Amino acid sequence: MQETKNIKEQCLKAYYYRDIEPSLIRLNEIKAIVKNFETQGASRLACALNMKHLDLEEIETLGSYIAEAREKMEKELEYLRKFEKTFNGDFSTDHNDYYNSASEVLRHARSHMSPLKAIFAKFCTRKHPSASKCAAYGIEPKSVFESSALGTDSYQLDLFDLSTYPLEAQGLFTEMIKFFQAEEEGLNICTNILEEEKEIANDPIKSLYVLDVYRRKAYKRLKNQFFLFTEDVVENLKAVNPAYQSYRTYASEEGFAQGEFHKQNRASMDHFFIIEICSEKNDITTEEKELWGNNPILVKKIRYVVSHFDEVLPIGFNHREMGLYEYIFGKWALPHNIKRATEYFIKNYNGKHKTTKYAGVSKNSSKYDKDSKMVKNFISAVSNLLLSSNDEDLVNNIA
Repeated sequence: MQETKNIKEQCLKAYYYRDIEPSLIRLNEIKAIVKNFETQGASRLACALNMKHLDLEEIETLGSYIAEAREKMEKELEYLRKFEKTFNGDFSTDHNDYYNSASEVLRHARSHMSPLKAIFAKFCTRKHPSASKCAAYGIEPKSVFESSALGTDSYQLDLFDLSTYPLEAQGLFTEMIKFFQAEEEGLNICTNILEEEKEIANDPIKSLYVLDVYRRKAYKRLKNQFFLFTEDVVENLKAVNPAYQSYRTYASEEGFAQGEFHKQNRASMDHFFIIEICSEKNDITTEEKELWGNNPILVKKIRYVVSHFDEVLPIGFNHREMGLYEYIFGKWALPHNIKRATEYFIKNYNGKHKTTKYAGVSKNSSKYDKDSKMVKNFISAVSNLLLSSNDEDLVNNIA
């Protein structure tokens, strides 16, 4: 009995875990610990070296390990920066049935996290017992980050400054400073991604925008597959598709966008869009959905302006200016893709003027100035056109 008690007490003192809880709160805690090394690193390392009694060879080996780890981290930083630009631009994510977003971010930062855990574990006060032994005695684990001499709230200050230590120890400190600076940059990217995700999920306008952009890309990617789905297949999809089942529980498109942002996987959203396209009875074309999303009122306004385009042109209009006004129309109707806006306009315009092809339209980009009198007059003419239609759909939310 006494032996069992002693083993349990030994485990209580010795067991540390390396896992990082996948949450924004925990990542910010780790980031604060890493940042503290900038100001407290020298005294913490001196404490750690005295505690572990490392010889010069061990110190050199550790320094080499940290230098190699930092080189791998530098390569990963480039990938993380690219990941930061794209992750929150996609409405859906894969693996979210068993990974949350923080886990997904951490999976992309493995070259950062693995050596960080190893370094902190190196300077915990005791060796690690086996997980099975700790499980057998019901031991609550302790994190290496808060238990290591490099991260604990309380550590023993050394009597001597690190500058009095051998050159190998000072070299190790130099490598560790570089390592922790790179680590902090990586953690900043990780937390920025999660902060942005939280901001989008809390904003109905931003989350709906991300959904609409994602929808347009999906329509473009899937447009050659829609005709393959029969009515029976679509009905079966409705019964099993998670995104569609969730959509039915929300009172609005904004609610769905907020509630399901980064909670549906890509396959589920692809099937949702197939259901959406194949089930709707309105006459919005696949091309229009691809360009403006599932927004019948906006498409109705675009169509109305195209069909009455001659009415928004200025008095004394010269047909040689058609390319310029097509460009202005494109900036109003689809600012992120003037080429597609021009192609749509040419296909649907039936006025008295000859249209200009995109090659000619694009040459007017240097002449475009959103604050110019010409552009302001065009926008004003469009607003007046919609107001005079006496159509409630066209009058509301003109801007």
